[in-house]
Amino acid sequence: MPYLVLVAAIAIFLYLCSQYDLTQDDAYISFRYAANLLNGDGLVYNAGERVEGYTNFLWVMLLALFKGVFGIDYLSSSRIMGMTGGALIFLLVCFLVRHHLQRHQLALYAALAVMLLSNLSLPYWSIASLETTAFACMVLAALVTEYRRPHLTPALLVIATLLRPEGGLVFVVILLDRFIREHRFPFRYTLIYIVPLLPFLVFKLFYYGSLFPNPYYAKSGVGFEYILSGLEYLWHFTSTIGLYGIIFAAPLLAIRRLWGRYSLLYLFLAFYLAYIVWVGGDVLKVYRFYVPLVSVLYFLFLVAVRELFSRVVTNRIVILNMTWLVAVAFAAGSFLLSHEHVKTFWFAEREFIPKMEFVSSMLRKHMGPDFSIAASTIGRAGYELLGHRVIDMLGLTDSYIARHPEEIEGIESTWKERRFNNSYLLEQQPDFILFSTGYKPSAPAERALFLHSEFRHNYTTTGFLLKGQYKVVWRRVGEVDMSRDVVHPDLEFVTRLNAAYNYLMVSDYRRALPEFKETWRLLGEERAINMCNIGDCYHRLNVLDSAYVYLNRALELDPNCWEARLRLINDAQNRADTTTFMLHYRALQQNSPWVLDYSRQYE
Repeated sequence: MPYLVLVAAIAIFLYLCSQYDLTQDDAYISFRYAANLLNGDGLVYNAGERVEGYTNFLWVMLLALFKGVFGIDYLSSSRIMGMTGGALIFLLVCFLVRHHLQRHQLALYAALAVMLLSNLSLPYWSIASLETTAFACMVLAALVTEYRRPHLTPALLVIATLLRPEGGLVFVVILLDRFIREHRFPFRYTLIYIVPLLPFLVFKLFYYGSLFPNPYYAKSGVGFEYILSGLEYLWHFTSTIGLYGIIFAAPLLAIRRLWGRYSLLYLFLAFYLAYIVWVGGDVLKVYRFYVPLVSVLYFLFLVAVRELFSRVVTNRIVILNMTWLVAVAFAAGSFLLSHEHVKTFWFAEREFIPKMEFVSSMLRKHMGPDFSIAASTIGRAGYELLGHRVIDMLGLTDSYIARHPEEIEGIESTWKERRFNNSYLLEQQPDFILFSTGYKPSAPAERALFLHSEFRHNYTTTGFLLKGQYKVVWRRVGEVDMSRDVVHPDLEFVTRLNAAYNYLMVSDYRRALPEFKETWRLLGEERAINMCNIGDCYHRLNVLDSAYVYLNRALELDPNCWEARLRLINDAQNRADTTTFMLHYRALQQNSPWVLDYSRQYE
């Protein structure tokens, strides 16, 4: 019996979870919905705005339940549920092995466990406070019970669907498989699934006015652009976790011999992979959409490899040993090809979350209790700013942006969320606009914003010091009047601006300087922040006369240009010029005192 291996596998899995100590930014969206529900504002992101900006209804309800009834904070309860879901996957795989593989269960389950443990996306998403592994657990439970206890399948699919809408896709797959096997429509199965979901659907329709969650409108689309993105997402999985397609090759080569017994698993993989490609993949790059698939995929790979060896070898022990070696070799190769990718995004998320928390806390500290903010990543920032109106620039929690996107052709970006409506956004006059990458416009919504004259003329940056670096947010300094807004026609302007900030981020001032100058030429207008950046590049290159010209020009355009004053303060300090130092220091104290807040400098 494989139970000792099961215990060991779960212990290793939990250890791996502890090594990926992170909370995905999107998890805080669920936290904010749960908090607003408990606060009496309803199941909303912003008070008074009924928008279903989540896709994990049951997850949000459980978070609110654990917090409201048992007093368990959202972070702890979400991690407990996530790791429990991940651990149960190992148990369910054990049941799958016991049901289908009559001989050598211990060795074959051990091989499967090694493959699962080599896939770092499983512990990554188990600890990330999202519903990913809980949903994957319920999907696998439905597939396993379909073989062992089919009367339980629809109930498990109801839970899966309440966790994520993709549970409905799994329902369709099992429906199709039953129809093929039984040659009749499974009415009872269908009713047991649909009837319990009817109250939920009625609630969605009357409370939110739509059966589809708002992210469906914000993220989804039909066309070659999305399919190409989905194919790229599939290829990345195939070439890393899938060891350049070997994970798919073995099940396909053995499909004629295995179809009769495993048609359900084949159909599940085919439909789910097609769905992933159709929707364009996932914006979260650590194989999240594949977590519900990998246990089934590994199982089919293992039985397919064993079947292929049985065609050329008759000794069962030899077949077992060869299958085990292939599984371990595959696990090693898959791990080596994917672990750096997982590590890179884990590190980036670990850096990003504290930055959002810091900026939000400083806004609360210095900008008073009543302000609004727009952001392209609304997770941690939105949760830290409970009670403030937070506008999602990508439309995930804003129904107008999601359903009425602006069309500006030619904006290039690696972001999957391509929808925005910056005319609507600027009409809302948010007091602050927070970019995911500070100064640099990265998301399409951020890039398009720079094309609007009302943004460029009425928003300027302000910053807060953390560990020697300023984290910036765009601050409204004038009244927006969209009747006078002009959209700049040349997209090259914002492309070159993005390139300039990329060079600035790696301290390549020689290449940043001409990009900032070209931005100035393409835009056809002087901007204080651009003059400051040009002056800073000259200063870093020790061309001081030019540096002073541009820095002082920045202050002529905007006397509150704190970046220019800071650079001149540092220069005056180096030259022991007390008069110039005090001139700019007092101006900062008067106009932007938060810039001089060093309270979190050494965190």
